[in-house]
Amino acid sequence: MNLLMICLVPLLFMSQAWAHINIEQITGNTMGTTYTIQLRLQDTLASKQEIKASVDQELERVNQSLSVYREDSEISRFNLSDSGKAIPLSARLWDVLQISRSVSAQTYGALDVTLGPVIEFWGFGVKQRDLQGKNRGQLELARSKTGMDGFILDSGTVTKVIRGLEINPSAVAKGYGVDRVAKILDDLGVHHYLVEIGGELRTRGVGVGVGGRDWIVAVTRPQKFSLEIQQVFILKDMSMATSGSYVNYIDSDDKSLSHIIDPTTGMPASNSLVSATVLHQQCAVADGFATAMMILSVERSMQIANELNLAVMLIEQTDTGLRTHFSDSITPYLSK
Repeated sequence: MNLLMICLVPLLFMSQAWAHINIEQITGNTMGTTYTIQLRLQDTLASKQEIKASVDQELERVNQSLSVYREDSEISRFNLSDSGKAIPLSARLWDVLQISRSVSAQTYGALDVTLGPVIEFWGFGVKQRDLQGKNRGQLELARSKTGMDGFILDSGTVTKVIRGLEINPSAVAKGYGVDRVAKILDDLGVHHYLVEIGGELRTRGVGVGVGGRDWIVAVTRPQKFSLEIQQVFILKDMSMATSGSYVNYIDSDDKSLSHIIDPTTGMPASNSLVSATVLHQQCAVADGFATAMMILSVERSMQIANELNLAVMLIEQTDTGLRTHFSDSITPYLSK
């Protein structure tokens, strides 16, 4: 059996919370990983304990809607449903499917949240991994059950039009969780915070320093277990998501198979990119674009980023080492 190597912390945070008495920290577990919130409490009437309780409740609601690992979740029930029946959606799942459809359209189909059967084929899903005896015919059968045109969204409902279609929203789920936590903090009157779930993050207001300053976040070098800083970003009222091929993969037959699947082939993505970082006001949107850009070429990703005014950093592995590419819009966020 091949081992799945996972690193769940692709970002190194440099907010230096310990240096400022007004910065508090809340931590917990969610979505198979951890969450961290750094925040100032002076603008809210809620206590730290009340904030954590509200955050945990919201993350539980997100998991109940989006987790494919829960048999009774909303998405799991949809995946088991028959085709041709309009199923009412929660606001959370509706949001995620709308965001996924929009990002997919803007990336020429590179983001595809209907790859559930193919993800299971490669052993990156819920079932126990077993690649023995797998063949091309089985892969093509799994692919026949996928496609972003395989479901219809209409008036708060979703209808499955491809028999056996299964949605796996993991490409945007953590980012969406970040957005929902940020909404809870906003509603509680917290004006300065950094929310992070499994490396995806969102900031508001200012962090530490005399009079406050923008949040400082560093992306580590795209190598497993590396703590070496690759790039430092300055963020204010902005989200950031990073996707990489170096943190979740299978070693098989002297090859590394990425967990990121190319919808056009059903195969693990295979290109020179090792990391994609995207900035956007919505973390779920940044999360989706980061995944999609790991599938596209550097040239196509940069074209999309510049057409949409997206702040993007791509890192590719070349024969001479790592090479970094920046979109036109990212300059204001780079630490000088």
